[in-house]
Amino acid sequence: MGERWWRQATLAAVAGATLMVTSFCLDAGAATAGTQSSSAQGPLPTLPALPSPSLTVSLPPVKPPKVTLPPIKPPTVKPPRVPSATASTRPTAPPAAVPPTAGKLPRVGVSAPPSADGPMVSPGSAPALIAGDPVADLYPQPPVDAAVTPQARQVAALSDVEHRIQYLENILARTRDDLASVQRGPDPVLQLLTSLTAGGGADASPFAVVDSAEVVDTPTGRAVALSGAITSGQAELVRRRTEEARLRQEISRRVRTVPVVAAPARTVATVGGGRLGRPLSGRLTSRYGTRFDPYYHVWQLHAGVDLAAPIGTPILAAADGRVSRAGWYGGYGNYTCIDHGRADGQRLSTCYGHQSRLMVSPGQRVRAGQVIGLVGSTGASTGPHLHFEVRLGGRPVDPLPWI
Repeated sequence: MGERWWRQATLAAVAGATLMVTSFCLDAGAATAGTQSSSAQGPLPTLPALPSPSLTVSLPPVKPPKVTLPPIKPPTVKPPRVPSATASTRPTAPPAAVPPTAGKLPRVGVSAPPSADGPMVSPGSAPALIAGDPVADLYPQPPVDAAVTPQARQVAALSDVEHRIQYLENILARTRDDLASVQRGPDPVLQLLTSLTAGGGADASPFAVVDSAEVVDTPTGRAVALSGAITSGQAELVRRRTEEARLRQEISRRVRTVPVVAAPARTVATVGGGRLGRPLSGRLTSRYGTRFDPYYHVWQLHAGVDLAAPIGTPILAAADGRVSRAGWYGGYGNYTCIDHGRADGQRLSTCYGHQSRLMVSPGQRVRAGQVIGLVGSTGASTGPHLHFEVRLGGRPVDPLPWI
């Protein structure tokens, strides 16, 4: 360790001495050269000191430009179009238009369209009303009683099923129109499928062979979806009609056990030992149930039976009772309802529509067989006839088992 340190110190000393000698030689040479030059040329002139320029640059203040942004407007959301009755102005119904079996039904028989007691629904506005609510009542319906007895709950269940049938019929009619509109399009694949399956019948589902996942945004895909919706709706319609027939049979079976409300008048013809008298002897032209309404041209529940008779034919009260309504009632025209008390645990009433003349007033007591009005064709009527209804708790039931 000591020997190493000694060597480093010696090298440093030698290097320092060499540098000192070199510096001395250089300084001596420079001094000699300076003396010789000054003696030959004379003293150098002294130059005046030049003033250093002073530059002052003044820049104008930079103002940021004003940027005015246009006001942000929220996007305009167009309300959905209400489909109309024609295929040319109505958008294509979605595949889910047919309601599922387990769904909440809208309330029926409680509220009526606006101005139900005054002007009736016009034929032109009826399709749009049904398109927005396929189960809407075009004819006003009186308030109903609470279903607190087993009999009343059965009648209420029948009313719900009948309105579900009305809903399905209107949805299926609209979906068939949409399918026909799509089939008239220029899509060659769709035209080929239509021609190949033309013999399958009006209610056939000819597009089941097409993979709808691949053509969902094409006319063929829409036709597949609409065809599937029709098939599903028809299956539910069959189930609902079977349920309706069962409920009707059970309700009609109990009619035979209901005590006589009031003995029919001797001049009134009775049918099958029913509990009510026949209001007139006209021909039966339309039965109770869901039908394609001949006036509004949509599916609607026909809440009674139609009995054809000339204008001016006397209408007879079906039983003793008190007049609860007599006046204009929307599509029913001149309309009379008579409260007959309670039967089968429920409020029993009969109603008479489309009269040309009312001959009783609200609150008046009437007897069975008494003339209460004259046959006419007022309201939503296509010809002279009597529209006759039987209601339990305010809900309509088939009148034929009662008369």
